[in-house]
Amino acid sequence: MPILLFLIDTSASMNQRTDLGTSYLDIAKGAVELFLKLRARDPASRGDRYMLVTYDEPPYCIKVNRPAGERRAGRANASASLSC
Repeated sequence: MPILLFLIDTSASMNQRTDLGTSYLDIAKGAVELFLKLRARDPASRGDRYMLVTYDEPPYCIKVNRPAGERRAGRANASASLSC
């Protein structure tokens, strides 16, 4: 059962805009969401656990969004929305 950890820099420097007008934080968030969506298609990912850690002060740095039913089952939701 793999544990996949995503570490996202949420410092002020991530608010910089690219040439396309999106921030670096938006790009990082989109990359994690795309990875979760693609990973959810793989049958081998059934036992995966996901964790999102940011640069906020502890204990606010750990961000995991799982529905109540899955907390009891102990499984992370691959389609969880990320809120950085």
